[in-house]
Amino acid sequence: MLHNSAFLVIAALHWLVTHKRSAGNVAIADASIIPVGDPNIAVGKMSSQSSTYEERGKSKKAIDGSLANSYANGDCTQTKKDFEPWWMVDLNSAFQVSAVVITNRGDCCESRIKGAEILIGDSPQKGGTMNPRCATINSMGRGETMSFTCAGMQGQYVTITIPGRYEFLSLCEVQVLAHPWLHVVHDGGRSPVRDSETDLGLQGRVLSFLNESKESFVVISPLQPLNVMEFTLCMRVSVEELSDRKVILFSYRSQKDELRILREAKGCFGLHMGGQSVMFALPDLSTLGSHMCVTWEAEFGLTAFWINGKRSVRKVHNVGHIVQSGGTAMLGWDQSAQNTSKQQERRFVGEITDLYMWDYVLKSQDIQDVFQVHQFPRGNIFDWKMLSYKITGNVLVLPKD
Repeated sequence: MLHNSAFLVIAALHWLVTHKRSAGNVAIADASIIPVGDPNIAVGKMSSQSSTYEERGKSKKAIDGSLANSYANGDCTQTKKDFEPWWMVDLNSAFQVSAVVITNRGDCCESRIKGAEILIGDSPQKGGTMNPRCATINSMGRGETMSFTCAGMQGQYVTITIPGRYEFLSLCEVQVLAHPWLHVVHDGGRSPVRDSETDLGLQGRVLSFLNESKESFVVISPLQPLNVMEFTLCMRVSVEELSDRKVILFSYRSQKDELRILREAKGCFGLHMGGQSVMFALPDLSTLGSHMCVTWEAEFGLTAFWINGKRSVRKVHNVGHIVQSGGTAMLGWDQSAQNTSKQQERRFVGEITDLYMWDYVLKSQDIQDVFQVHQFPRGNIFDWKMLSYKITGNVLVLPKD
């Protein structure tokens, strides 16, 4: 009888032999074999979709634990021919998703899934289609099962959608391989704040929001839910002349809460949170770039802005407030503006880079280190070096230099 370790070696070799690696995904030759690692936590969870073609195509068919792939036999979901159809599973709480494994329809129509996107995040709005993208499905064979690596993206909702066209969306199984997100601890803000050292985000890059684009924004995914009573948020911003125009710098909105940072007018900036606002007189933004941090804590409400490493006067704001989780974080677009006209007026035009957010107030020296790009604690809510994001509209990812 073989020793247990020998079985593990043989199983690993078998998995490598029977899997074909391609850009961003793994094609599984034998549909009965799935990647070994995190468990599939989607089976039996709540699901929904943009529409249902008929009774046998209900959304729950994609999370019944079966890899059977005949829609005619009732194995798969199917929407009507919707514009940008979607399917979504609610995982009940936030998970770190290592991979999403999809089984395509096997009795016909395998090309319909071409161009579909896998999205992961904490917002259920519009079927989760506002959440950041894990992967795009370039093509799948008839009845094929394919694994898409998501590298620990965090979120409660996993969505499959086909953007930009009218199409039927049919899924025979969606496996979400994940584990509960691990709350990140820190030692006075000086210790490393991630259990993984893999950089996957925008290190060495900037997001460029172009002037001619009238509705462009970037949705960013937090590493952990925003359920905080204190925070530090830092970012570098470059803009052209703004006159007295209001400009959104950061926007977060849930069903119960909001957190926004706005350049209100020349020399005036505002922090809006939980329906209350506080204003600061500060040096204005410029085309040469400005480094900005905002700190706030609930116990005393102490709030401050930092511009290029220098702190403003401290003010008291929203004592005892808690920023609620479950919202959408966005760059370039004011989600809380009352109408589209105000959203257009406040849209950001310029460049944003080096965005970090922590669930605690950084020490003064740490903020100096962030400004001067010295060694500093990794952001445990947002970290530019490992940021998951989804671009809508005309926003370019450009190198810093």
